[in-house]
Amino acid sequence: MKKNLLLYEGALSGEVRVQLIDLLKCIAISNLGQRNDLKKLVGVALELLDNAHRYNASSDVAFQWNIIGHELVVTITNTASRQDADRLASAVHSVQGMSAEEITAAYKQQMTSEGFGEKGGAGLGILQIARKVGNRLAVEITTLQPDQCVCNTVVTTHLDQEQKRVHHA
Repeated sequence: MKKNLLLYEGALSGEVRVQLIDLLKCIAISNLGQRNDLKKLVGVALELLDNAHRYNASSDVAFQWNIIGHELVVTITNTASRQDADRLASAVHSVQGMSAEEITAAYKQQMTSEGFGEKGGAGLGILQIARKVGNRLAVEITTLQPDQCVCNTVVTTHLDQEQKRVHHA
């Protein structure tokens, strides 16, 4: 049995998101100990869940949080419209080629731009993830129907051993 894996497949609602995040906090503390970066690591999962909930073309998702050695791998799979899938792929591919400074600058620029739609759509979720863990994001888009795709988004982050203990003053 893997003690460091959370796998959820099913309907994603606001209530499910809240419950998953609460469970992730417990899993993270139990398996990683008290760390300075726990909020950041759980925040990555929250951003992925929020994006999947916002852009999901159905109610179902597959979500995985897996600690493998010294890395955390968070994966979410959901269906989306072709337009939303292409926007996700574009945002991820853009971030993959950016330095930390470029990610921060792009985030600040998006915060002041007018690119928000009714569901968001400015790429801030991907930029927020990249600000937290760097540019180790990947996406795979598979076409189901002409205007419906499956999006598989993976975020990998190194679990720095220096973050392991919370320093108390």
